[in-house]
Amino acid sequence: MDESVFLGRNISVAYRMANRFYDRALAPWGIGCGQQFFLLRVYEHQGISMYDLARMGLYDKGTVTRAVQKLEELGYVRSEADAHDRRVRRLYATEGAEPVVQEGYAARLRWNELLTQGMTPEEVEAAKGLIARIAENAILALEQEEKENHGI
Repeated sequence: MDESVFLGRNISVAYRMANRFYDRALAPWGIGCGQQFFLLRVYEHQGISMYDLARMGLYDKGTVTRAVQKLEELGYVRSEADAHDRRVRRLYATEGAEPVVQEGYAARLRWNELLTQGMTPEEVEAAKGLIARIAENAILALEQEEKENHGI
């Protein structure tokens, strides 16, 4: 099998399985993998703007808007206009988000334990470094392609 297909396939499988895992873990709170990233980031960065939330996770504005709307509907996040620029919306996790956030953290720990079963601490560290490098290479590759395609 072509190495690029093999690597991409395994990354894709791990991503899809993670989504299923988080969907199941967070279903009792009405959210899934699509909202958990955003809820945890808002909780950790009270007052973050939607723009900064999008940049932090490399998401487009539409994805962030949909996720935040769902979290607001569920009462886990509230938004307020920025005191200096009314066009900017600041996001805050509510008290009702606390148990969901704690379950999100617990689920993340469980998932990491499952992913690293049978690995030595050295293998875990090596895997973390390699996966981080793969992600960085993917980001740089797309940024370079966009520059070339848009003449930047």
